[in-house]
Amino acid sequence: MEKKIAVIAVTAAFLALLSHALVFAGETAYRFDPATQSSRAMEYKNTWEGYKLYQSNCKSCHFRGNERGAQFLDTDSRTMRGWNAVFYKKNVRCARDGSWAKLSPEDLLVINDYLYSKAYDTWDPRSNKSCG
Repeated sequence: MEKKIAVIAVTAAFLALLSHALVFAGETAYRFDPATQSSRAMEYKNTWEGYKLYQSNCKSCHFRGNERGAQFLDTDSRTMRGWNAVFYKKNVRCARDGSWAKLSPEDLLVINDYLYSKAYDTWDPRSNKSCG
């Protein structure tokens, strides 16, 4: 009888552990975007596409020592809220001078997703996502 109870207890503990592992393994983060007034899943494909667009469009001007007079920017130059404001208000020089005209609204969304995911305040020492 004791052996049967021990097997049931071990099985129950294993199932509880497995259910927690499945929940955390498939965790998807969502973010509210004020520009579109919608919530979007932060997926790897969005941020990878955003990274490529950011490198080819934004970093072509916003690097240290550029001759265009563009301010140096990196992903952590702003907070999540700050990057949202840039893409929502469009009050930065790049948006006003027409530099963004070559980008589609979808391109701007994925660039914003990428910058949002790498913003200054995304690192949280209490989060397992912030560990290497």
